[in-house]
Amino acid sequence: MTDRTYGILLVSFSRHSHQSSFVPAFVDHPRIRIVGVADDADIDPYLKPLNQSWAERLDVPCHEGIEAAVRRAEVDIVSIGHEIERRSEIAMLAAGAGKHLWIDKYIGANMPECSVVVDAVERSGVTTILPSYIYNDLINQSKRMIDGGFLGELTAMHVDILFGKGIPRPISNEQRNASFLPAGRWKFPDIKREILTVGAYAVALVQQCFDPIVEVYGQGGAYFFPEHAAHGADDFGTLSLVDRSGRVATISSGRSGIASHGAGGPNQAFLFGTKGTGRVDGKRPGIDTHLRNRIVDGDYGVHEDDPMQWHSGPPTQLTSTGLEFTRAALDDLVHALDTGGRPRFTVHDARDHMEVLLAGYESIVRERPVRLPLRGEEAA
Repeated sequence: MTDRTYGILLVSFSRHSHQSSFVPAFVDHPRIRIVGVADDADIDPYLKPLNQSWAERLDVPCHEGIEAAVRRAEVDIVSIGHEIERRSEIAMLAAGAGKHLWIDKYIGANMPECSVVVDAVERSGVTTILPSYIYNDLINQSKRMIDGGFLGELTAMHVDILFGKGIPRPISNEQRNASFLPAGRWKFPDIKREILTVGAYAVALVQQCFDPIVEVYGQGGAYFFPEHAAHGADDFGTLSLVDRSGRVATISSGRSGIASHGAGGPNQAFLFGTKGTGRVDGKRPGIDTHLRNRIVDGDYGVHEDDPMQWHSGPPTQLTSTGLEFTRAALDDLVHALDTGGRPRFTVHDARDHMEVLLAGYESIVRERPVRLPLRGEEAA
């Protein structure tokens, strides 16, 4: 067994990514060494000083020009933390240079972009991982319950994943966009689309437990935050998924607001089988605690650089959010690199994952169920 250390290049610290959250695990892992930060010249004004700040903090070079940076000899792995709209191009560059890929959540903004990444990876033979979805307690506990046979054959499931962030406020007609945005518009300066951002975790759980999804029905537009209503972009939504065997999974996801839940938002799955049912709480121990003074006297100040609390936790969170999943994902990646194996969630899984999310948005706009695979304009 090799004890080789793998050099990792951090491509961008976009606020639309979890790059900064990955850094502690990269620094602590004995087989990983951060060798640089990189980005292109044509980036948002806030990004250049942020990238430089992280490079200085990590005491590594900050490279301008992604293509040249990924080709450097000391780079074995490229961690892609750019906006969704730029990830496909960067992934293809890195795969073409023979570099392994650590990608935060999405590999492209639409199906053509996702498909070309999968093709590039297959041509190059590099190892890929998307670490954010399946190394957490909710997935691990659900899989143990299903695989242990306690439920019999799994027949259906429901998943609630909501983040207790943001301050819901009344929304006037003047603040509300007249129409719900279709899929494909992901980048905003002040918000994230929450079915995409939060619902993605629930979809990944269903993917792990069900056969391939063949039909999606979505509902959205029930706004709690004026910031989202103004864009016509979801802050909450539901999806109903049907798999190839006819099993049904339902999902609710989005933002529930500060102080709405004692552990920062529900993270739970209800599993239904032929022999029984089970409830899994991903924020074990499963305690819902609401202390009036912690809620009333909580500090609800929002940092000017993080207006929708993308990178800050809820002030009333009282319990642990679970085991650190990034270290488990890094161990999985390193093991795959050592042995030539396959991590648990790769670009192939990510392509199917994005297709389900795109179908959900298409369903909301069209107000009808959407069949998979997506074709033509539905996939764009």
